[in-house]
Amino acid sequence: MESLARYRIAGLCCAWLLLALVPSTALAQAAPPPSPAPLGSRLWLVVGGASATLRGDCQTCEEDFPYRHGAAVLANIGYRVNERMDAGLEVFWLPIDSESGNINATHFNAVAQFRPWSSQGFFLKGGAGIVFVRNWVDATGPDPFNQKSLSVVIGAGWAFRPNKRFGLQVFGSQHAIALGDLQTSTGDINDVMGNVWSVGAALTFR
Repeated sequence: MESLARYRIAGLCCAWLLLALVPSTALAQAAPPPSPAPLGSRLWLVVGGASATLRGDCQTCEEDFPYRHGAAVLANIGYRVNERMDAGLEVFWLPIDSESGNINATHFNAVAQFRPWSSQGFFLKGGAGIVFVRNWVDATGPDPFNQKSLSVVIGAGWAFRPNKRFGLQVFGSQHAIALGDLQTSTGDINDVMGNVWSVGAALTFR
């Protein structure tokens, strides 16, 4: 009887031990949670060109200023914040011929580029900075002006292969130039500004 009782006690102990080991064994065999996809390089680099249109205007001017067309060069470099957001510096250079010479506008803007849907290539872009303008003639008469002023950019586009190391994007954007009040030989001109509309394509490197 004592031997039978010992066997029963030993059997109960083994059963309890097996039951205690089942949860830990199941936990050890459970698949680990999936790790997020690696973001890759943090560098964001874009180089491309665009077809652009420039038009100047002012608050008190009654003239109908012409639309001037030219080719522009675009370059972005910056930091890839996450799979949807890029932030960095944009350089946009636009030379345009006019009757009085060549107008050069060089924009240096801090920009952010955002993709609302990580699985799609559509993006929005916005930023602000400074623009250096040489030989501005549209709203100031015959005497050209060289001046720096506020620059604002907004735009949108589509990025092909947005999560790959090399890709392509097409875009449209508007750059606003706020030259402010200018003093000329014929008097002061208030609120001189210009708008640049551009459509282009660029290579992306990440």
